[in-house]
Amino acid sequence: MVPTRPGRPGSSGRWQSDRRSDSIRAMDHDEIRRRMLDRRRSLTPEAVAQASALVVERVRILSGYIDAALVASYMSRDGEIDPAELLRGKSPKVALPVTRTEEPLRFVIPDGPFELGPFGIRQPTTGRVVQPTEFEVVLVPLVAVDWSGNRLGHGAGYYDRTFAFRRDCDHPVLIGLAHRFQVVESIEPSPWDVPVDLIVTETGIFGRGIAPSAFPMGED
Repeated sequence: MVPTRPGRPGSSGRWQSDRRSDSIRAMDHDEIRRRMLDRRRSLTPEAVAQASALVVERVRILSGYIDAALVASYMSRDGEIDPAELLRGKSPKVALPVTRTEEPLRFVIPDGPFELGPFGIRQPTTGRVVQPTEFEVVLVPLVAVDWSGNRLGHGAGYYDRTFAFRRDCDHPVLIGLAHRFQVVESIEPSPWDVPVDLIVTETGIFGRGIAPSAFPMGED
């Protein structure tokens, strides 16, 4: 079960309140999204690169990631945590999303050139297509996320539609990549939302209480 009280896991694995998290309980989704996007876009390229390097380092030591054969990732934009460095490893195989308007995401292990998609994000033009159910791990972009794993994206709903089947099972593991300031105290979920299992930031790895034990948790 998802904890009823948002918090972060301590060394015992229990959930503890986190007074450092931003207090954004009363804001609606549009207001949270606006504030987070403004803050993310204000980051310097150097700050984004530094945070991204730390997040990638943390992802690489997760045993669930190390043991995975197929991982879904994404191409970053507007100050998002950039996981592109993971594409340079030989294992696991990394697939990237191809976006088509009003359709679920299609994931491709690229083997050719990239093009700009509908939202100005680079995406593969050719490669091996991987079905969402084939992944062991999915690295998920986000605008904001709370301690219960409720994620706020850009509003188009692509990830929620593509991974709707995850509401009935625990595979693949969904890992949200975020700057620490993007983790807020509480986000009111919509009925169709699919929460993430883990949150990886530049300061630590956090679980929402149901992630597989293969993934260590904690904060620096």
